[in-house]
Amino acid sequence: MQLPNPFSLAPMRSEQELQAAEPERAASYRVVQRMIDTTKANLGDNSFDFLLWGWLVLVAALGHYALLWGHTAQPWLPWAVLMPLGGVVAAVHNFRRERRTTVPTYLDDLLGYLWLGFTVLLVALLALMLTGRISFQSGFILFMTLYGLGTFASGGALRFRPLVYGGLGAWAFALLGWWASYSQLLLLIAATVTVSYIVPGYLLRRGHRRGAS
Repeated sequence: MQLPNPFSLAPMRSEQELQAAEPERAASYRVVQRMIDTTKANLGDNSFDFLLWGWLVLVAALGHYALLWGHTAQPWLPWAVLMPLGGVVAAVHNFRRERRTTVPTYLDDLLGYLWLGFTVLLVALLALMLTGRISFQSGFILFMTLYGLGTFASGGALRFRPLVYGGLGAWAFALLGWWASYSQLLLLIAATVTVSYIVPGYLLRRGHRRGAS
């Protein structure tokens, strides 16, 4: 028997009405679950983006770290080379992917807007760093925070725990970054993309391949 909620403004429903609503609730749950499964499959098929940017950022951060310790005049060169390269590769790959026949769901659109907003914030943050409005050290920490936001929100929407845990890990590394030196921060960036992009990306790909087999 359902107990009345004294704080609810909605009229009380009888036991018969509640029982009659059960099939409708079950059907709604199945629709939502099917939408989540479809979006997860689409994202698993598109795990290329997670792996591409995860590996590029990992290599750029470690390359920057190595050149910094080698006292190179321009230790930031890996970023200048790999990030534009990644942009071109991602654009070509996404163009080819859009030409395929797909059935986007509402959740696909929601995640699309989430990652579009992520990209806009990332570009704006990079512009602030290059113009000296904020330091590169603070900018790198905010980058890690954004990495965590994107993967945490995506994992929650898809009910995919590796992305959720990856987002939490990214936030933990970003918090540690406030006490890290510049060179240590580069290692934290490498760790961040490993737990939030690379590992979940491979798990998404494996899940998609299992579902397709």
